[in-house]
Amino acid sequence: MLQPDPDEVIETTRLDRLRTLRQSVPQGLPEAAHSVSVLLKAVDDHLAGHPTIAANPELYRLTYRAFENLFTLHQALSR
Repeated sequence: MLQPDPDEVIETTRLDRLRTLRQSVPQGLPEAAHSVSVLLKAVDDHLAGHPTIAANPELYRLTYRAFENLFTLHQALSR
Protein backbone atom coordinates (compact mmCIF):
# COMPACT_ATOMS: atom_id res chain seq x y z
CA MET A 1 0.00 0.00 0.00
CA LEU A 2 1.23 3.48 -0.84
CA GLN A 3 2.48 5.32 2.22
CA PRO A 4 1.61 9.01 2.57
CA ASP A 5 4.47 11.41 1.88
CA PRO A 6 5.88 13.29 4.87
CA ASP A 7 4.76 16.88 5.38
CA GLU A 8 8.20 18.13 4.27
CA VAL A 9 7.78 16.52 0.84
CA ILE A 10 4.29 17.99 0.52
CA GLU A 11 5.61 21.46 1.39
CA THR A 12 8.48 21.17 -1.12
CA THR A 13 6.00 20.13 -3.81
CA ARG A 14 3.72 23.05 -2.89
CA LEU A 15 6.55 25.56 -3.11
CA ASP A 16 7.69 24.17 -6.49
CA ARG A 17 4.14 24.41 -7.80
CA LEU A 18 3.78 27.94 -6.42
CA ARG A 19 6.94 29.05 -8.26
CA THR A 20 5.46 27.70 -11.49
CA LEU A 21 2.05 29.28 -10.87
CA ARG A 22 3.54 32.72 -10.22
CA GLN A 23 4.51 32.78 -13.89
CA SER A 24 0.84 32.72 -14.89
CA VAL A 25 -2.15 34.86 -13.96
CA PRO A 26 -3.96 33.42 -10.92
CA GLN A 27 -7.66 32.74 -11.44
CA GLY A 28 -8.61 33.17 -7.81
CA LEU A 29 -10.62 31.27 -5.26
CA PRO A 30 -13.93 30.99 -7.15
CA GLU A 31 -12.32 28.98 -9.95
CA ALA A 32 -10.50 26.74 -7.46
CA ALA A 33 -13.75 26.15 -5.53
CA HIS A 34 -15.50 25.28 -8.79
CA SER A 35 -12.75 22.80 -9.69
CA VAL A 36 -13.15 21.12 -6.31
CA SER A 37 -16.93 20.90 -6.77
CA VAL A 38 -16.38 19.15 -10.12
CA LEU A 39 -14.07 16.66 -8.42
CA LEU A 40 -16.58 16.11 -5.60
CA LYS A 41 -19.24 15.15 -8.13
CA ALA A 42 -16.80 12.89 -9.99
CA VAL A 43 -15.77 11.08 -6.80
CA ASP A 44 -19.39 10.61 -5.79
CA ASP A 45 -20.75 9.61 -9.20
CA HIS A 46 -17.86 7.67 -10.70
CA LEU A 47 -16.08 6.20 -7.69
CA ALA A 48 -18.51 5.82 -4.78
CA GLY A 49 -21.17 4.81 -7.30
CA HIS A 50 -18.97 2.23 -9.01
CA PRO A 51 -20.09 -1.36 -8.23
CA THR A 52 -16.54 -2.60 -7.58
CA ILE A 53 -15.84 0.15 -5.07
CA ALA A 54 -19.26 -0.09 -3.41
CA ALA A 55 -18.77 -3.85 -2.96
CA ASN A 56 -15.36 -3.48 -1.27
CA PRO A 57 -15.44 -1.93 2.23
CA GLU A 58 -11.79 -0.75 2.12
CA LEU A 59 -12.11 0.84 -1.33
CA TYR A 60 -15.39 2.46 -0.35
CA ARG A 61 -13.83 3.83 2.85
CA LEU A 62 -10.93 5.33 0.87
CA THR A 63 -13.36 6.87 -1.60
CA TYR A 64 -15.49 8.25 1.23
CA ARG A 65 -12.39 9.80 2.86
CA ALA A 66 -11.37 11.33 -0.48
CA PHE A 67 -14.82 12.92 -0.72
CA GLU A 68 -14.57 14.21 2.86
CA ASN A 69 -11.16 15.75 2.20
CA LEU A 70 -12.34 17.40 -1.00
CA PHE A 71 -15.38 18.74 0.85
CA THR A 72 -13.12 20.19 3.56
CA LEU A 73 -11.01 21.83 0.85
CA HIS A 74 -14.13 23.27 -0.79
CA GLN A 75 -15.28 24.70 2.54
CA ALA A 76 -11.85 26.29 3.12
CA LEU A 77 -11.88 27.86 -0.35
CA SER A 78 -15.40 29.21 0.19
CA ARG A 79 -14.58 31.10 3.39
